[in-house]
Amino acid sequence: MVFTVGVVGWGAWLTDRQGAFVTDAVRAERLAGLGVEQHPGKGRYYVPEQAVLVRRADGGAVGYLHYRLGGGVDVNVEDFLRTYDLGEPGGAVAIPEDLREALPGDEPGDGALVSGQVGRQVFVVRAVGGELPGGGDVYVRAEGQG
Repeated sequence: MVFTVGVVGWGAWLTDRQGAFVTDAVRAERLAGLGVEQHPGKGRYYVPEQAVLVRRADGGAVGYLHYRLGGGVDVNVEDFLRTYDLGEPGGAVAIPEDLREALPGDEPGDGALVSGQVGRQVFVVRAVGGELPGGGDVYVRAEGQG
């Protein structure tokens, strides 16, 4: 009986209100305000190539996301920004070291910062050259209660 109660409790912990499996990657997306359910009616969503959630000692969390956008008509930087109601990126600034260290890979040193983001930083790195126009990478760092 104790085993059954434990399994049921563990199962409940792993699910959200809709009963779907919730991973740290999904939690990182939600923390950044980029979860599917946070943008109803858009008809399209982007799945991060990399997503990391780090829990702080104070109970808060930091989510790190990387979206790779191949370019072309369907998957481009402008569509990503429009889908998530983000503004236009400004000038290039240094990408925070903790974001670069959290994601596995060779992240760039700087990117164009999208201003006006409360609790998150969104950096756009546009692809140079490439076969399809509009490609690039989007890096996100978000803080809050995860």
